Amino acid sequence: MTCWQTLGIAPTSDEATIKQAYAARIREHRPDRDPEGFRRVRAAYEAALASCAFVQPPAASPPAPCSNAHTINVEAYHQISQSGYYAYTATLPPEISETLREPENVAYLNYSATNEREPAPHDYLDRPADSRENPAALLARLQAAWETAASDADLLAVLQVQADEVALQHIDLRSDYLVALRDWLIAAAPLPQSTVWAGERYQLQHDQHGEYRRIYLAALLALRRRPAFVAALAPRYPELAAWLKLSRWQRFCARWQDWLVESEQPAHRQWHALLVSLQSALLPYQQAWRRRLRLFGVSVLLLTAVIAIFTAPNPIPGIFWTIGLLTNRDWWVPSIDPVQNGKRLLFRACPPLRGLDQSYRRFPYWLRWLLADIAVITLSIDNDATTPVTILWLIIRAFYLLWQYKRVIAAQTPPAFVPSRSLLLFIALVWLALSAFTLIPNGDSELLPVAIVCSIALYILCWWRVPADNIPARRAFLDQGAFTVLASIVLANADNPTPWTLIACPLLALLLCYRCRLFQLPRVLQQIETLWHCLIILVLLAIRLFNLVGVVILARGIYQGSGEWTMTAFILLCLLHAIASIEYHLKHPA
Repeated sequence: MTCWQTLGIAPTSDEATIKQAYAARIREHRPDRDPEGFRRVRAAYEAALASCAFVQPPAASPPAPCSNAHTINVEAYHQISQSGYYAYTATLPPEISETLREPENVAYLNYSATNEREPAPHDYLDRPADSRENPAALLARLQAAWETAASDADLLAVLQVQADEVALQHIDLRSDYLVALRDWLIAAAPLPQSTVWAGERYQLQHDQHGEYRRIYLAALLALRRRPAFVAALAPRYPELAAWLKLSRWQRFCARWQDWLVESEQPAHRQWHALLVSLQSALLPYQQAWRRRLRLFGVSVLLLTAVIAIFTAPNPIPGIFWTIGLLTNRDWWVPSIDPVQNGKRLLFRACPPLRGLDQSYRRFPYWLRWLLADIAVITLSIDNDATTPVTILWLIIRAFYLLWQYKRVIAAQTPPAFVPSRSLLLFIALVWLALSAFTLIPNGDSELLPVAIVCSIALYILCWWRVPADNIPARRAFLDQGAFTVLASIVLANADNPTPWTLIACPLLALLLCYRCRLFQLPRVLQQIETLWHCLIILVLLAIRLFNLVGVVILARGIYQGSGEWTMTAFILLCLLHAIASIEYHLKHPA
């Protein structure tokens, strides 16, 4: 389509006609409602102005069309002087030139432009903003009204009045006004009501730099407008927005759908990105009275726990309550971490975010689970009827924590403590000394529990030394070490403990470090690398046999103490963990 067809006029050299046609077309394609059509009409207008100098009007007009059909006098047509169109066709081959000069192909050039299209109904003013006031002075007056607003509600009223200004309907002044308003709201934050209203009215949250989007999201959180907050997340955080729209049961199923825990949920990654992005925008909304109220509530709970220690028949729950309350540092000391401060506001405004955050924590809802464990254990004291329930509860809790740590590893969460090499060397020397005094003839068997604790501690410290981004290696330590640590504890209580209870955990840590390429082989072993790998495989098989024996002995003890149903649940959970570990490491070898 040519520029003349876009404007709806015949080729002409009259600029007034072109501008008149452009003004008529621009009313049909407003820039705020049809930006594509506006750009197309604007491009045609500029092209028409550029080419109008080359259009020559014909010397004579063709005869007027009759009432039945449009007819053209061929003889009069051949007497028309060469215009820009005819000059162009003269440069083409004769057969094409003659076809383009046929009367039916050039009849439209001679039609008058009297039948113009009626403009569409509109309220857009295509004229200067206000002929009585300079646009710069008008903008300064509007900005001065913002400064006079004493509160967020007053500013909101001012902005609502300014939205009805007729002058702001002009596209140029409207653009300058929105830029100034966006910058002023960013500098004057926090103004939650005005920020949200301006964002919804003028769509300011879609700016390129994203600063207004951050204060807009923070304002929605401060006003507790969860549906609008979720809708505003969709363009930049689609996975997180989709996860927040799910029901509680659907979120639970989505979390456990990946039972192998192969990767971190995309919603959790976007949640961390959102938290980092909003931490500066959420700081002005922190309220000191909430911390004082929380401090008062914790003080009352602590006083109640201390009284329960001295007055209750069983002081154990009160002791655990006191320890739990005193060790939670965030309740007593104000956090200086802006990320931690921003989490509280996000959790209050959007509670499902707390569940998403806790699903990748080391000990999610640790105080609640600790109190539940204490309650279950307390019920089984001096009551043999509840012992199977307590054992089943502890088994399920142990495997739940095992899967929780798999999620922690998938999220590349670094360990809480990274031991130094000197500490590892010290623990290794203590373990060697205790093992030697235990295994020598006529050795001290009372040192065996301490030596086993040192061996387990050495294994855990080696596991914590693995880099956080080496997910397969960390999973190998967790998956294989869970059964090895369990078997070491179980077989240590046997009548005749074997040396495997002392060496299984350190030996497994050493083999996994070499197998996962965490350490290089010594030069002596590099010459027999194939034989060394075969030896590693044989030792790992021996350790797995040791783990199997420990699991069988523990299953028999559970059967004797709580019955077959509890033993069956324990065996099924062990098989589930073993299958998940094998399938994961086949897909993601270390």
